[in-house]
Amino acid sequence: MHTRQNGAAHVPIMFFLILLVMFLGALAFAYVSADANTNLRTDNATLRAEMKSMRGKQLLLGHYIEDLGTVLQMPGKYTGRPEVAAEVYENSTLDGIAGVADPKEIKGKLDAFGTNLGLSSTRGVEDLFAAVVNQKASLDKRVADLSMERDAALATKNATDTKFSEATSSHSRASNEMRQTLEQTRADFESGKSELQNRISLLQQNVRDRDTQIAEEKESRTTERKGLQVQIGRLQMHNTALVDKDKMRIPPSMADGSILVAKGGLNTAFINLGKKDMLQPGTIFQIKNTGSDVVKGYATVTRIEDVRAEVALSGIVDAIGDPIRDGDAIYNDLYSPGQSSKRTIYLLGRFGYPYHKPQLTKLLENLGNRVVAKMGPGVDTVILGDDAINEAGDGFTKVEESEEFKAATMLGVEFVPMRKIRDIVKP
Repeated sequence: MHTRQNGAAHVPIMFFLILLVMFLGALAFAYVSADANTNLRTDNATLRAEMKSMRGKQLLLGHYIEDLGTVLQMPGKYTGRPEVAAEVYENSTLDGIAGVADPKEIKGKLDAFGTNLGLSSTRGVEDLFAAVVNQKASLDKRVADLSMERDAALATKNATDTKFSEATSSHSRASNEMRQTLEQTRADFESGKSELQNRISLLQQNVRDRDTQIAEEKESRTTERKGLQVQIGRLQMHNTALVDKDKMRIPPSMADGSILVAKGGLNTAFINLGKKDMLQPGTIFQIKNTGSDVVKGYATVTRIEDVRAEVALSGIVDAIGDPIRDGDAIYNDLYSPGQSSKRTIYLLGRFGYPYHKPQLTKLLENLGNRVVAKMGPGVDTVILGDDAINEAGDGFTKVEESEEFKAATMLGVEFVPMRKIRDIVKP
């Protein structure tokens, strides 16, 4: 019973404590809210003052830009510094403000102005104006100096006019003396003219005599020309025969024959040329793929049959990737199948080891050709060696400057450089 009464007594106390805590919390919240409102009012007042000051500055800046634009009279646009992003300016512009000018354009005008006046680089308007003032002062001084020089020149002119007047009088006297001298000179001229005419007559007679000599010389040359024309006719007939013979040859661009049989791993093969084609042992052919200009190897004739010949293969460039095959084309610029295609050859120039003239002559004759010791009609191929040693023994004479080369050119023979046939006439 006593315990229940005590519990009933504690209930009002607890309720009172709860109300007290709630009151204190409300009081604290009210204090905090009041303090925050006080700070907001203070910040608002500060912002209003700053906005008012900013509007004043903005108005002052607008008037400054407008007044400066009135002075410059260079309307333009200004979008801010290029290194600053538009977002930093809050995408603001100066559109609508009178007097806005482009600083770059103003600087360009000032620089152009200074350049036109011949001024060196200046920094700013004040520096430019100072340079202009200095230049004007320099020009004023120059004008003053020129005025003094003009006065001195006028004084000199007056003195010169006086001297000219005196010289005119002196010239009149000298003119009279000159007239007398001229009359004497004219008389001397007439006398000399008569003498000159006599000399001209003598020279004309000499010219007539020379014309007679020229006519006689022309007649002699005409007779000589007729003889040369007869000789040229003979050479032309010879050249025509050589040309017809050359037409019977297989052109160097065409193959002389082909590989009949070639087996991988063997260094011998058979070609489709033989005794019927006047083939000689030791003849060397270049081997190429059909339709190609690249030499892939060489074939040297070792044994000859009626319609074919055995060859030894050498110098194969790529025995694995591009071996010698059946049907490969063979070439030799100094060989053509058949007796009618053999050449009459003259060796022109200097030939050294291993192609001295005797050895080279033997090699060419083994191919069925005829080698002659003198350049003349009947030669249809000239093999060109190195430049020959001159008569003094201290230099060389080009083969193109020799009489044999000129004669061969006139006959229209075929020229073959030695370097072109080295690999097909190996000793």
